[in-house]
Amino acid sequence: MELDELKNTWDNTNNTAEQQQHLTTKMIAQMTQKKYNSKIKKIAYPEIIGVIICLISVLFIGINFYKLDTTFLQGAGIVSIFLLVTLSILSILSLRQLTIPEDVNRPYAATLKIFATQKLQFFKLQKINAVLSYLLLVSILILMSKFFDGRDITCIKYFWIYSFSFAYLFLLFYSRWVAKYYKKTVKQSEELLQDLQQCFINN
Repeated sequence: MELDELKNTWDNTNNTAEQQQHLTTKMIAQMTQKKYNSKIKKIAYPEIIGVIICLISVLFIGINFYKLDTTFLQGAGIVSIFLLVTLSILSILSLRQLTIPEDVNRPYAATLKIFATQKLQFFKLQKINAVLSYLLLVSILILMSKFFDGRDITCIKYFWIYSFSFAYLFLLFYSRWVAKYYKKTVKQSEELLQDLQQCFINN
């Protein structure tokens, strides 16, 4: 648990009244907010990078849209742009669910309640993101064959067997790893808030 430093600081300040006066509720809240933010950044940075990649992909498809010379390919291009934009919006919305404004006047029990509600919303948005990612996988593979090989997928033998199978398996394992990592990080963030509340109760 990474609250050892905070607990040690609290315990040490209990030794003398003079030191204890310096550790105000506001200072403790700021310390917790800093530690909490450092945890959430482990989720925020990958999500922001993902949003940037999505937006670059949208720009790339838009610039090369003229290469999509059939209705089928144009439809795949439009679907890909829509999914990329939607995934970007969902990522931003999910990150907002993990943002807890600092309020020293709010009881930490209330903060935990807010966090619990926002945590559920975060994982709900992440599940939607995962489902849309599988749909995006199909449309992107269709476009890649045209953009980088210059041919329609109907002209490429065994295209779906090899490329789709490999990409699907990669996305499956990657999405599970990300979900596990996010759950661990969110759990650690929640424990941080719980330990702080217990710290106040005991002191």
